[in-house]
Amino acid sequence: MEEKFLNVVAESLEVEVDEISMDTQYKEYEPWDSMAMMGLLMDLEDEFDVSIPIEKVGGVKTLQDLFDLVQG
Repeated sequence: MEEKFLNVVAESLEVEVDEISMDTQYKEYEPWDSMAMMGLLMDLEDEFDVSIPIEKVGGVKTLQDLFDLVQG
């Protein structure tokens, strides 16, 4: 599932998958800003058929954190 997650993230952020990892940090990775976050959340919710509570997004610091939210 991690590989699929990274592929969805890469597509959403319009970057190559080898440019990101689970340690990629929000706001420290230029393509992943607040606007990109909103689109990314929608893409992840659609792809994995989940609902990510917006109040939990504030605690996201890395892609691993976001992956954990997707997994529930």
